[in-house]
Amino acid sequence: MYTPESDARIAIMGAGAIGSVIGGMLARAGHEVTLVGRNPHIRSISENGLYIAGIWGEHTVTNLNAVTSPPCEDHDIVFLTVKSYDTKTAARAALPMLGQGGVIISMQNGLGNVETLAEIAGRERTVGGMGIFGAVVPEPGSVRVTVIASDTLVGEIDGNCTPRVEGIARMLATAGIPTRASEKIMLEIWHKALYNIALNPLSAIFEVTYGEIADSPHTRWLASELISEAFRVAEVAGIDLGMNSPDEYLQILWSQLLPPTRDHRSSMLQDIVRGKLTEIDYINGKVVELGAEYGIETPYNNAVVRMVKAKEVFGPT
Repeated sequence: MYTPESDARIAIMGAGAIGSVIGGMLARAGHEVTLVGRNPHIRSISENGLYIAGIWGEHTVTNLNAVTSPPCEDHDIVFLTVKSYDTKTAARAALPMLGQGGVIISMQNGLGNVETLAEIAGRERTVGGMGIFGAVVPEPGSVRVTVIASDTLVGEIDGNCTPRVEGIARMLATAGIPTRASEKIMLEIWHKALYNIALNPLSAIFEVTYGEIADSPHTRWLASELISEAFRVAEVAGIDLGMNSPDEYLQILWSQLLPPTRDHRSSMLQDIVRGKLTEIDYINGKVVELGAEYGIETPYNNAVVRMVKAKEVFGPT
């Protein structure tokens, strides 16, 4: 198993905003990094380097290999930063890129990605990841880190704290991305999902910031109902969210998690503005799916799923 004690060979599958930031910061720290993504972003990076701006400073990173097709080369770590609906395809494409003892880290939004990755790559080569930082691509070849709500986390899916996840966390932190190893990564992924369940669809539907959601009693109430449904579904499904009630989570959301991200607009809204599919099926849609499986009604999550899907068709106002 890989333990990053020296410079690593790293690939980023899905070099959009988040993937480019991770890859760029790691390359800047001296690691050999390949970005796999789409033109014109990849073409611009290949020709001019990657420009990183925002809360983690301004950097131009030129020691990047930027490609549109996954290379069949041995990598120590592959970060999966694709949209949830591309997880299966990207995971299969990533397998030939892994060297002996290499690992794939899911650093994605939504629920079910780590489980899907483990089915394809094997549990022994799968690491869970969670980051609550925001980034945008203002123009090809450029990314801006806009907000951070908490440290990035990486962890083994069985909860063990191993040298490899401690090493990966240390590697990311040394590169300038605040990161910790977690013994409860699957729980943390659910916590991130709760954050997205409450805020992502409402930001997309109403085209507002997270702060505006918190300030309006109407959207604040809607967010609370979305979270309450998620808690009911999780309880029946046997998922321990580590909290006694949705009110306990909502107190943390409004007082701790949201304030640093008040000015942020959801990635779901960014997708709609760009005419792309959203990840709604893997966020609120997972609540609806689990509710149907266990006989729990989820009218509010069902409604926002349908509204976001309509927004995908109609576009922004």
